[in-house]
Formats: sequence, structure tokens, C-alpha cells
Amino acid sequence: MARKKGMLVKADKVTNPKKEKIPYIYKTLDESLQQKTLLASEAQIYKLNQEGLVKEPIILQLSTEVPTTNLSTKEFTRRMINIPNRLRLVKNTSILLVTKDPVDNYRIPITLPTAITTDTFTDIIGFKKFKSLVGTSKKALKTFHEYDIIIVDNRLHKFLPKLLAPTIFCKSSQNFPLMLQFALPTSDVIVIKRRKEKDELDLDYIQSQIKAWCKNTTFVPSTGSSLSIIVGYPNMSGSDITENIDAVLTYLTDKKFKPIGGIIPDGINGIADIHLRANDKSVPVLKKGSRD
Repeated sequence: MARKKGMLVKADKVTNPKKEKIPYIYKTLDESLQQKTLLASEAQIYKLNQEGLVKEPIILQLSTEVPTTNLSTKEFTRRMINIPNRLRLVKNTSILLVTKDPVDNYRIPITLPTAITTDTFTDIIGFKKFKSLVGTSKKALKTFHEYDIIIVDNRLHKFLPKLLAPTIFCKSSQNFPLMLQFALPTSDVIVIKRRKEKDELDLDYIQSQIKAWCKNTTFVPSTGSSLSIIVGYPNMSGSDITENIDAVLTYLTDKKFKPIGGIIPDGINGIADIHLRANDKSVPVLKKGSRD
């Protein structure tokens, strides 16, 4: 029967469908390397789950033909690489934030019930307390294992290499604390007045950085021929990790990402070996002289 003009028709109930993932387009791994990488990823996922090591990272280990930095001294600033499949969710990540002293100047506004950052950090401590928590190698090891991520006010970062030199934090670039900028110069901010200076907090900007650090991965250019980069965890699929690996390799080899990325010349040919490592066990993906 025809519907009368002006008559309202009850709409069918529509449930919000799950957002479909956009298909990933590979840029660096050819079909042969995609298959090898997928098998290596699935092998590491299986081993870690069998051993109950569900929080153990799966690491892309690269040997490059030439060093990825010309600097004579070791770098400590971790650079972000955007990847298609997230590593962590903020809500499932234990995060330690280290601020300038006095810590309450920062902790109080960051943890207000109405603040977007209220539940972001597991602990917020001042730099003096942090120094006491990493004062010996044993204490530093305990602190390192207590949190998934340690993030430090970017103004304190310059003090860390000397402070952390003899500890686990300097054994790998992936162990070194990340940096957090509290505000951009032009943003709407909370101003904290101090005797000699003023500090500014942009809570939205802080939260966006934390979300980015949790989602993506990091690397530090090496004065040697080795790079180690986290690309996944055992709760992920092999295809997700393979896509992340391709994104990492593309960022490191494509000149368009210079000067932060594009640090490996000659593209994939500038990489001698690729292994996928987890819990000190490596699975080869590519070995020098075996590309065919």
C-alpha cells in the first residue's frame, strides 16, 4: 500500500557497524619478503603465547650497510614512526610521568577529575624522586620493569644520559625514557606561575602525545650497523605486525621522510640483514646475499 503524503515511517533500527580497516598498501616489502615476514611474525607470536610472555615485545632487528648517523656520540632522543596497527592503548598501559619540581604544580591540574588526562598516568613524580629511584643499577632495573612507558618533561631530558648511563635504560635505545612537551607556544594553556618563570600546560596536547607514543613505535639512529625497533606484541596478528614492519622499513629508507627518517640510503638494498627477535630468540627474514 502506498504511503500517505506526510506520513512518518518508522526507520529500521540501525546498529553502528564496526569501522572497516582500510587495506594496507605495501611500499617496501615485495611479495616474497611479505611472506617471509608473515611466517616469522606468526612464529614469534606462537612462541611467546606458548611461554605465557604476553607482554614481551616483538622487535625488528636490522643490520645496515652503513651507520645510520654520522655523529660520533650516541643519540638518546627517540624518534617516532607512525605505523598502521597500534602497539598499545593508553588505558592498558602503565605510564610514569617525571616532571620538574615541585611535582604538585603539574600533578594537580593533570589529574583533576574533569581533565582529559585524569586517568592517563599511573604515577606522576618529580625529578628529585626519579633520581632516587634510578640511583643504583638495581633500583633502576626495578623502576624500569614497574612501568610499560616512562615519559620525562622534555626540559629534563638533557640530564638523563649522565644520570642513567650505568643502568638498564642505556643498554638499548628502546629502554630510554620518552620526552613530553607540556604545551605549544601558541596553544590555549593553563599557566603555572613560579618565582622566576611560568610553566604552561595544554592538557589536550599532552594527551595527544601520550596517545601517539602508545600507538606508534620509535627508533634512535645508530653509530654502528644495528637498529632495533618494536613492531608488535603477541596479542596482535601476524599480518598486522608485517604491515607495521613494512611501514617502518619505508620510513627508514624513503628519502621523503628526511631529515628524521630516510636515514638508510639505497632503499632495501641498504639493509644487509633483517631478523625478528623476541625474548632473545631471532627468526631470520632476510640475510645478506639471499634476496633472490
